[in-house]
Amino acid sequence: MRSYPTLQDKQTKEVTTYEMNENPRPIRWLLCASILLVMFCAPAVAMYEWHGFPLQGNADNAAFAYNGTVANDIVNHGNVYIDCGHGADYASPPNGYAEAFSVPAHTGVKFAYLYTGVWHGTEEYRGKLKVDYTNTSGTYTLSATCTDGAGNLTLKADHTGDPDTNDNVWSASHGVDWIWYDVTDYVDSGANSATGYTYDVESGFDGRIYGFKLVVVYENSSESKIRYWINQGHAALAYATGGHPALDYTHTYFNGDITTGTWDYAMLYCTWLTGDPGDNDSLWFNGNLLDSSCTEYEQGQYLDSRWYVVKNGTIDYLAANGNYANYTRAEDKYVHWVEADLILFENEPKPDLTGHPGPSPAGHELVGVPINGPVLPGHNSTHGYVVCHNYAYTVTITNQGQIASGPCQATLRDNGVIVDTQSVPALAPGQSCQVTFNWHPTTSGSHTLTVTIDSNGAVGESDEGNNIVLIDVFAVAAGVAGDADLVVTVDDIVFLPTEGSNYTTIQFTVTNDGTADANNFDVEVWDTTTTPHTLLCTVTMSVAAKADKKGICVVDIPYGGPYPLQVKLDTTGAVPESDEGNNDATKDLTVIEVMLWDSHHHGDISIYNGEYSGYADVPMFKVTKLVPENTTPWDALNSVATVTPNPGHPGQPFVYGIDGLIGDPEGPVYWYLYFNGRYVPNNDLCGVIEMQDNETAHWDFQRQIYPGEGGPSFTPPCTVQSYVAGDDLYPEPFMHGFPMNLAAANGRSRTVWNTLIVYPDGSADFQSLANEIRTRLVAGGVPGGRISIVNDTAAAAGTAKDTSNLILIGNYMANSLIEEVNASHVALGMPVYFNYTSCEIMEDDDDPATPTTAYDHGAVVEAFDNPWNNGKFTNKEGSMILMASGLNDNDAKDAANMLISQTNELNRFWRVRLTTCGDVNRDTLITGLDATMAFNVMFDVPVASRWAADVNRDTLITGLDATIIFNSMFGGPLNCYTGC
Repeated sequence: MRSYPTLQDKQTKEVTTYEMNENPRPIRWLLCASILLVMFCAPAVAMYEWHGFPLQGNADNAAFAYNGTVANDIVNHGNVYIDCGHGADYASPPNGYAEAFSVPAHTGVKFAYLYTGVWHGTEEYRGKLKVDYTNTSGTYTLSATCTDGAGNLTLKADHTGDPDTNDNVWSASHGVDWIWYDVTDYVDSGANSATGYTYDVESGFDGRIYGFKLVVVYENSSESKIRYWINQGHAALAYATGGHPALDYTHTYFNGDITTGTWDYAMLYCTWLTGDPGDNDSLWFNGNLLDSSCTEYEQGQYLDSRWYVVKNGTIDYLAANGNYANYTRAEDKYVHWVEADLILFENEPKPDLTGHPGPSPAGHELVGVPINGPVLPGHNSTHGYVVCHNYAYTVTITNQGQIASGPCQATLRDNGVIVDTQSVPALAPGQSCQVTFNWHPTTSGSHTLTVTIDSNGAVGESDEGNNIVLIDVFAVAAGVAGDADLVVTVDDIVFLPTEGSNYTTIQFTVTNDGTADANNFDVEVWDTTTTPHTLLCTVTMSVAAKADKKGICVVDIPYGGPYPLQVKLDTTGAVPESDEGNNDATKDLTVIEVMLWDSHHHGDISIYNGEYSGYADVPMFKVTKLVPENTTPWDALNSVATVTPNPGHPGQPFVYGIDGLIGDPEGPVYWYLYFNGRYVPNNDLCGVIEMQDNETAHWDFQRQIYPGEGGPSFTPPCTVQSYVAGDDLYPEPFMHGFPMNLAAANGRSRTVWNTLIVYPDGSADFQSLANEIRTRLVAGGVPGGRISIVNDTAAAAGTAKDTSNLILIGNYMANSLIEEVNASHVALGMPVYFNYTSCEIMEDDDDPATPTTAYDHGAVVEAFDNPWNNGKFTNKEGSMILMASGLNDNDAKDAANMLISQTNELNRFWRVRLTTCGDVNRDTLITGLDATMAFNVMFDVPVASRWAADVNRDTLITGLDATIIFNSMFGGPLNCYTGC
């Protein structure tokens, strides 16, 4: 049996190898080697550059990272195996992200690298990656330079003050990583697989894996001579954004002299991440166009990897020296070229067909039978196999060779007997197809199902030994009358919202656990609240043996509950059963009221018509709806809108589009969920949250905010619109809080924080406004016992701010907590902040090309993270801060009044309200009415804008201001407070 190095052996071996490399870094590696003598390294980190690490040149030209030609040699008898798949998907434990490989038979491995890509979410979010590799002998955790003792790589991208530096990881642009592992000691002939697990360090870390790519240079006496170049790196092409210039072109060289006549055939293999289908990026080899549609999601979402012929019997693009490939970005805003491999063949290569079971049809579950085994059509789950039933068995067939295969046949044998034959189409290199066979077991017992690919021998292959796909299953004898067994349990009953109405959809799963079919039986649903019980609906069903099927009925259930609803099977006794005692179950239904609404570009509720809707009108909606308690936002949204799921993973609860307004990674622009006023940092979590009575789910279609001074972009963590009862059902998150345990898949529990209203110490005016804000919250439903009022001195000294929502009022210098949070405005997710040097209000927006807007006055209301509760991360859930402020007291008082009597003005995520000097009633005109209103301020009559009333800039509003406003109608000057 082969022995494999331990994790520490592997680390030590890698360090020793690097010390021997002619690479001008010996001091660093000697230090790391010394540390390894006594303990594992600290968690590894990674390299970061906005435009990445080009694939050009040889490895010894890259003094700090192994990008370029990492392997270049001649193999007298052998080939290069490359496989890559299967597109972006989440990699959370325990399942992780797995990819299977079928490595051709070989007598030795010259070179083998496993590559993978990870998405951070932004360049600020940190996470960890662990990769396990499985071969014929077992599963091994892979190591890289200074991997920690658990096998984790710490991925930092461009985290502020702590960017990545490890040369096993190339990180670029907005947090896209390409990572390599040396697996030369692990690769076996036949089945190999890699499984990746990602873990967050900050909760906003996305953690999706783009795919795994395995490159193996192997020896095999039956193959001809080859020469190869493996060029690795991470060239991140992008448009000009965020202060970074555009990168539209990059190239890679395959250095060395060659005798072109020696080689009959040559192929180039390239891999890209994040490119978009339909864009006209182009790949060239020695000046010859190979492809103008390189990124089509051929391997899955955000992943493309394919072969190109550069020499055969009709074309010859090879040069005697100076061979190169180059890639030009066209419409793609972001595209990452991560590998280019050139292989020369002495003789023309052959296709290589291989296969594996599955996949099962989307949504069909296999219970107690092999994964990806046969399924019973027309049912929702298969629980076993029964003689004389027809099952569908799907096998995926892939051409992992370097040239196209012609059409052929595939045969299914049951215990050696042919039972079905299907056609297999011609497959290009790397292309796959799915072939479905009919399996009709005629005997009980064990069955070995064998699929032989190219069973008619139509395709000459480089490896004829990997054409068999095996799976073992067991079939039971078909039962007779009385052998059916219909079952329903409480867990089989699901309550769902109904599309377009306040009715409730009752879904029930009926399992036939017996060996005889159950046909034409009735299922009844009863409301047992009343006496006598009320029949709600009757559904007639048939369920085959060892399978289950779902049924539904739609009923009008009023708000309230709980209503005990009973599902009864076979109420007329049509099906004789082996067990009649498991035919009914009762589950309580409570009907609640929730609000669902959407907007675009940070709270805009106007009709959208633009690029992301195909220039079609998309109206926004706001719906108050009855739904079953614990309904997920995903199910609720699907009941009121047309939802487009993630195109790469349509089975996931990921909101990619609503009513035809579709997300675009090139924007990048996506739908974001704000639940009870707080951003949900992972789109898939809208399928985890369980809504409770009077809560609100608000989706906004938006780009991130780009700080004008550079720095990382961010998603606003909160919206002031949720403070307004009417936009949300209640002031949020002050009323209902937030589900804080979503990472543990707990969508039901809520953390509801107390509220602390903080005013400037010594200001009676702002203390009075704080009391009015408290009254407004209580009127909105927030319990008064959860609201406290305190001055900023006491708040700063105390600990209540650590566990509360905060409402900060007062001007930007009077309230010390405002000044403190302002210093971390990007980290806390503040699109609006104060410049204490220039005495200006600064507003960032979602366009990285637009500079920050500056104002010399204005009433500011915005919501953002509470650093004392959850740390300075806009992506980390916790209590929040609602701030109403300005550069002067009157602007700050106007802002506070928007939280009291002018909440209708809080109609976007944040508000910078500008008013014309003297326009006290904010009707855009300056008249005698404004003068009268300014005069009445002395008698505590509220006005729309106190700032506009102080026209002589003395911070007071008196009869003199009223006179000056009146005189302005005749040309008199006005001088409102601006700047410091």
